[in-house]
Amino acid sequence: MGRFSYLSPMPAARTSDQDLLARTALGLWDLQDLTSFRTGVLELLQALVGYDMAAYNEIGTETGELYVVADPADSLDQSSEMFEAFGELVRQNPLAAHFARTGDSRALRMSDFVSRRELHALDLYDRIYRHIDTEYQLAFTVPSRRQLIGITLNRAKQDFDERELTLLEGARAIMVAAYQNLHDRARLDAIVRATDEESSAPYAVLLVEQSGQITPAHDRAEQLLAQLAADPSAFGGLRDWARAQRRTRPRVATPLRLGDQSSSELEARYLHGDAGALDAIAILKCASTAPLALSALGLTRRQAEVLHLVLRGDTNTDIASTLSISKHTVRHHLEDIYRRLGVSSRVGAAHAASGVLADFR
Repeated sequence: MGRFSYLSPMPAARTSDQDLLARTALGLWDLQDLTSFRTGVLELLQALVGYDMAAYNEIGTETGELYVVADPADSLDQSSEMFEAFGELVRQNPLAAHFARTGDSRALRMSDFVSRRELHALDLYDRIYRHIDTEYQLAFTVPSRRQLIGITLNRAKQDFDERELTLLEGARAIMVAAYQNLHDRARLDAIVRATDEESSAPYAVLLVEQSGQITPAHDRAEQLLAQLAADPSAFGGLRDWARAQRRTRPRVATPLRLGDQSSSELEARYLHGDAGALDAIAILKCASTAPLALSALGLTRRQAEVLHLVLRGDTNTDIASTLSISKHTVRHHLEDIYRRLGVSSRVGAAHAASGVLADFR
C-alpha cells in the first residue's frame, strides 16, 4: 500500500486529533485482508469518533443483494424480515440517495439533509431505524466498481459534531486507500487461484463480491462482461448460476456453458474462496463440439477444426493464428476438405456441412 500521504496537518483539527488519525492509519496498515477490513474498520472508528451502532454495507448494484457487518454484531439479525426490508429501503436513506445522485463519497451527517420529523416519516425509519435506536447518522462511501459500499455510524441521543465530521473525513481517505489495496490483493489472489486450480490458463477471471456482484478481474474480463451484458438472458443466466453456486456451495461445482449450448467455446467454473474472501469464476476456452459433428463427414480431426472455423467466418489468416499453423497448411487442409466433400469452394463446403450440423443441433 505504500506510505500514507494523508497525514499532513489539517488546519481545523487539534494536535490530539492528528494522533488519533495516525493511530487509525497504523491500525489500517495491520489489516491483512478484506475480512479483517470489514470488522477492523468499525473498531477503529469506534476509537476515533464513537457510536452506539455501526454497519459496514456492501450492496450489489445489479444483484440487489446486501451484505452487512454490524457492531454490535447482534444489532442486525440478517435472517430477519427487518434485514430484508433494509435491503429494499436503504435507498430512502438521504445519504445513500445523495451519493447515488451525485457520486459524492465524503463523510456527511444525515441531519444536514433531513430534519428528525422528516426522518421519522420515512418507511426506512419506521421499519428499521427506530428498532435499532438510530436518530443520528454519520456516513461515507468507499468507491467500488458495480457495488455500493457504505460505512454508517449511528447514535440515538446526540448528533455528531463538526470535529467528529472533520475526523471521519480525514480518516476516509486513508480507509479508501486501505480498501483498494486489500481488494487489489484479493483480486490477484483470485486470479492466481483460478490459474492454479485449472489445467489450462483461464481465458478470463471474474470476481464475485460478498454482495453477489460479479466484477471483472482484468481488461479481457471487462470486455467479456460487456458482451454478456448486451444479452440480458445470457448475463441473467450467469448471475443466477453464480448465486446458486455461492449459496449452496456444492461439493462438485456445475460448470456453465456461455452462449448457445451447441457451439459455445467458453465455459464458466465457480471457485469458492475462504470465508469472507472473493470467490472467482474462471472462464475457460473449451473444445467446441461442432468439429466432432463435422468429423462425421469423413474428415480428420484437424480438417474438422478447419472447416468449423471456415463456417464461423474466419479467414485463412485467422485460422492459421487460431490453430498455430501456417497459411500454407490451412490451404492444404482446405483442398483436402473440398476433395473429400466433392465441392470446390467455401460456400460448397458450408452447404455440405449444414445438414450434419442441423442434425447435431
